Amino acid sequence: MRGARKGDYVMYVDGSTAQIITGAGQVHNDVALVGSLLSNGDEIINTPQGGYVFIAREGVSMVEDFLPAIAH
Repeated sequence: MRGARKGDYVMYVDGSTAQIITGAGQVHNDVALVGSLLSNGDEIINTPQGGYVFIAREGVSMVEDFLPAIAH
C-alpha cells in the first residue's frame, strides 16, 4: 500500500506546498492520517484511501508520537 508519510509534501491547487508534520508515529511508519497537521497550520481532513484503519482500545494508550498536538 502506498500512502503519504510525515515529512512528505502536499500540493494545493494553486501550486503552493506544505509539509506533513504529524502522523501515526514511528512504530506505524509515520503514515499521514486524517487529523495529521501540515507545516502551514492546515489539517488533513479527508483522503481517497479507505482501507487502512487504526483501532484505539479503551484503557490502552496509543504510542506517544501518534498525531501529537503541535503548539502554534
